[in-house]
Amino acid sequence: MTAPDRSLMTPAPKLLLWELRAVPELLGSFLPRPFAAEPARGQGQPVMVVPGFAADDLAVALLTRRLRALGYHAISWGLGRNTGNLKKLQPRLVEQVQRLAASRGAKVKLVGWSLGGAMARDIAREYPEIVDQVITLGSPVIGGAKFTAVGRSYRKKGMDLDRMAQAADARETAKTIPVPVTALYDRHDGIVSWGACIDRHNRHVRHIEVRCSHLGMVVDRSVFGIVAETLARP
Repeated sequence: MTAPDRSLMTPAPKLLLWELRAVPELLGSFLPRPFAAEPARGQGQPVMVVPGFAADDLAVALLTRRLRALGYHAISWGLGRNTGNLKKLQPRLVEQVQRLAASRGAKVKLVGWSLGGAMARDIAREYPEIVDQVITLGSPVIGGAKFTAVGRSYRKKGMDLDRMAQAADARETAKTIPVPVTALYDRHDGIVSWGACIDRHNRHVRHIEVRCSHLGMVVDRSVFGIVAETLARP
């Protein structure tokens, strides 16, 4: 019998305590860093930040503002709270990205947090003509909600997580993503199993391990540095 992949398991409840790291990560992001190198600046390229499940524009406002201050035309998705209703939200997100690409005359760089990253990947897969690159922050690319802490609430609602996982994996195997993708993950993530963030299908994906809580990925200074460096890559 094949041993189970322990990187693909629902995060242990005790890991939720590690999510308290988000508080010092937020506070630390405002501390001065006199000897830190200045990130490469943008030249007005369009960037859209997509919030995770149960989050909204306010949750990613700090990241969006910092990208704007760095010289990018950065906006958040503008669709309110991410309820996880992909049938309703995904087409609207596609329209938002198309509108941004058309208004700026350039492909859009997508930064997606958690579920938002999975949504961004699907847009890049189906509409590569409007997407320049994708950066995911703790996003599950394997199993859908199955290997996440919110999966428990899905089960209580009677949802078949195994069937949802099969559908998600089928999308991954059916078509590769033809644009650059960078995936950030943390092995102590209390919300999304870190193994579910590792792309087994698109070999060109650049994986970067960080030391940051899941909730803190949109505020942590070191994560922002990686995002800024990645956005500046040709």
